[in-house]
Amino acid sequence: MTSPHMRAAQIAEFNKPYQLSSQPVPQCGDDDLLIEVHAAGFCHSDLQVWEGQFQAELPIIPSHEPAGKIVQVGARAKGLWKVGDRVGVLNFKKACGECVGCRQYVRRKGCTDPRFCEKREMAGFKHDGAFAEYMIADPATTVLLPGEVSFEQGAPLMCAGATVWGALQKLKPEVRPGETVAIVGIGGLGQLGVQFAKAMGFKTVAIDNRPEGRKLATKISSDLSPDLVVDSSAPDASDKILDFTAGEGLAGIVVCTDSVLANTWSLRQLGNGGVMVPVGLPKDRWQFDTEHIVFRELTIRGVYVASREQVEEMLKVVAEHNILSHITSLSFEEIPSLVAKYTDPAMKGRLVVQIKQ
Repeated sequence: MTSPHMRAAQIAEFNKPYQLSSQPVPQCGDDDLLIEVHAAGFCHSDLQVWEGQFQAELPIIPSHEPAGKIVQVGARAKGLWKVGDRVGVLNFKKACGECVGCRQYVRRKGCTDPRFCEKREMAGFKHDGAFAEYMIADPATTVLLPGEVSFEQGAPLMCAGATVWGALQKLKPEVRPGETVAIVGIGGLGQLGVQFAKAMGFKTVAIDNRPEGRKLATKISSDLSPDLVVDSSAPDASDKILDFTAGEGLAGIVVCTDSVLANTWSLRQLGNGGVMVPVGLPKDRWQFDTEHIVFRELTIRGVYVASREQVEEMLKVVAEHNILSHITSLSFEEIPSLVAKYTDPAMKGRLVVQIKQ
């Protein structure tokens, strides 16, 4: 008997256009969920996968930002999952429970977390992802979408949202509500970061050297709009930040770009005891001023991506505050043009593919 097939887009060769093809629908194992993908996002990491930076074995189905519905629940799938549930899926899955990363996390937190498993699968990075009509999900890293969140809006939250939300959590406990936090790089992550920071009670500065990014920051709804928008390339950029903070400098800063120069500049904007969280992955190493770190007692804190529990908290905030990504929607047939659209200097916000019309 022939197994059912689905539409899928694949990387068959690095730096070459995605290929649209027909692939077998993946088999749902006893511990799995089978997801019908309705929307899937494209982000900077997808560009890096396409360029070969993650050394994935080809061919591979890309995209790690899926939102859709459960169509099959494995016999041993943990949780109260049912067919028809609207869900988002995080890219890391299937913790082995035995490696060093799993053992350390169990010792510290009392449970496993696929983010740190040395044998984890990474959908869209090194294993098949969301540019297909169906995909396999791990119940441990699947989250219910609130009814207020559409599939198109839900998809970017599975990476862009989860990353910048996790970064903002890393500002704690040093940075408290009412203090000033900056988001650098107002693209898909940064636009969400500004809204999250406002919802968390921070005074918020949006920073970008691109007019497109600064314009995007001004399009955020008034309740969540930044208190100050700064052009980091302007000669008086640092002075504007100091004036806004009464000479103290920023309490926290989240940098949503992999530019080494932008990260170096961002650190200098922190006041005493400030915290910086860089989320980009530059090809070259970061370069930070040791004098600023030492004499201001600054903290640079790494972040991977938010845990499932943190994402569940994030989704409650998204629904409560009507937090939205600026989205450009594409059809499945337009997937081969994604890289060109993403790298267009005029591109603003997030690209999302409507897998199921």
